[in-house]
Amino acid sequence: MWLYIGLCTSLSIWMVLGIRVFSEIRKTYDRGEVFTDRLLNAWFVMWAFHHVPVILSSVYGVWLIPCNRTFALAGGLVVFVFGAVVLSAGMMEFRSLRRSCGQDISGLVTTGIYRWSRNPQFVGWVLMLSGISLAGRSGLAFVLTGVFTVVIHLYTTRMEEPYLERLYGEEYRRYKLKSPRYIGVPRK
Repeated sequence: MWLYIGLCTSLSIWMVLGIRVFSEIRKTYDRGEVFTDRLLNAWFVMWAFHHVPVILSSVYGVWLIPCNRTFALAGGLVVFVFGAVVLSAGMMEFRSLRRSCGQDISGLVTTGIYRWSRNPQFVGWVLMLSGISLAGRSGLAFVLTGVFTVVIHLYTTRMEEPYLERLYGEEYRRYKLKSPRYIGVPRK
């Protein structure tokens, strides 16, 4: 009972914060500015209120999916580690935390893993959450990971990409033609 109350509370806070945070992001992008420390902290807190229920529902097996426990643990670990590698590669290519968090927009990064994905940090994040969901065999965790994926996709396509196109112009348009949004083989 307490677990479900906690999950519902956390997800409610996530939704309320999400409305506020995405509204601020839209305003920031419309003004052509970068994330303030306050906005970036709110972004991280907002996602913590989403990710904690993913982790808790996996630990406690909420809406348990019937599959082999050993397979789920091993598969979940592999998917999680692969996601952590992809996320880390994306962050390292930026060469600074400020750049990877959208606070330094001094240049467009198109090298390394960014040739294969315009959003490796989001891909890595989704894979990590999917790995946690699989390891815990939690249907609720998978649903929440799906919601995360849809929200990140909408954020990327509706807010971030138009902002980057205004910011970097033709350079970003050429980059979009060469590199897949999420994962794939670079085009010539």
